[in-house]
Amino acid sequence: IIGRMVSPGSELQTHDWLQSRTGLGELLEYDFGSISLTRLYKISDKLLQHQPALETFLGAQEQTLFDLNRSIVLYDLTNTYFEGQCTQNPKAQFGRSKEKRSDCPLVTLGLVLDGNGFPLSSQVFPGNASEPATLSLMLDGLQGKNPLAVEKPVIIMDAGIASADNIAWLSERGYFYLVVSREPYVQDPRDQDNAVLVRETEQ
Repeated sequence: IIGRMVSPGSELQTHDWLQSRTGLGELLEYDFGSISLTRLYKISDKLLQHQPALETFLGAQEQTLFDLNRSIVLYDLTNTYFEGQCTQNPKAQFGRSKEKRSDCPLVTLGLVLDGNGFPLSSQVFPGNASEPATLSLMLDGLQGKNPLAVEKPVIIMDAGIASADNIAWLSERGYFYLVVSREPYVQDPRDQDNAVLVRETEQ
């Protein structure tokens, strides 16, 4: 966890960082010189089983240390591809690749950040997941899990997530939102003046 936060990278990069580019071993009184790369992969699998608890704990620690009000939440998605067949990974599915590799199985990565850039929650979706459909799952997952602002935060998202259904969903639940739109905006009758819209042509 410390390696991911201090020097983000792959397990291979973290292995090199632990062995040759950090004094973390001295601080923790542990010799990382003999740790194997395989052990880091195994540790990552174990940490994944405790992801919700870890995210909740770290979110609370960040708020305490930095006095965050978290009145803004940013949500976005990306995807990454596998060059193998990934037959044992049910989330590896064919979809629209943002790296122009739609010939390969993909997974979709969702991340929620607060306005200060601290991660609040993350999730891996199937590669063929509908991006707009993930918004409610991620925001509902934050309730009671991470310390958000007393008032509901402003949700910032791009046009790929801001479907008409999602705009209506946010409005019905009292969220304010900021979104880039590629289309002319038509006021939804369910939208209770919660929208702040930025069109790409106006940026």
